[in-house]
Formats: sequence, C-alpha cells, structure tokens
Amino acid sequence: MEIEAGLGELPPLEREVLILFHLQDLSLASCAEVLGVPPGTVKSRLHRARRTLREILTERGHET
Repeated sequence: MEIEAGLGELPPLEREVLILFHLQDLSLASCAEVLGVPPGTVKSRLHRARRTLREILTERGHET
C-alpha cells in the first residue's frame, strides 16, 4: 500500500518506467520499445525513479 502511494507521488515518466519494469516485468529493451526511447534512457529513469521512491518512503518513516 505504501509503495503504491509512493508511486503516485512520482513524476509520470519515472512512475511509468517503474511500473513497466517492476510490476509488468518487462525487460529494459521491452520498456525502451514501449516508451519509444533508448535503453540507456530507461536505465536513467529507473535509477531516478528508485532514488525518488526511496526518498518518499524514507520521509514517511519507512526503512528502505
């Protein structure tokens, strides 16, 4: 529940890539194809999204 709430606070591009990669279990290449961006961009967005989600959850008092 907390992760879902945290996802809602992410910017759309970061939320989208996290959902595709982690929840829909797509590969980096498949995510890149769906999003129409290079795989390197997917990696960057994933890194930024994970970091931001970690910060959101930490602010709410959850250990990451």
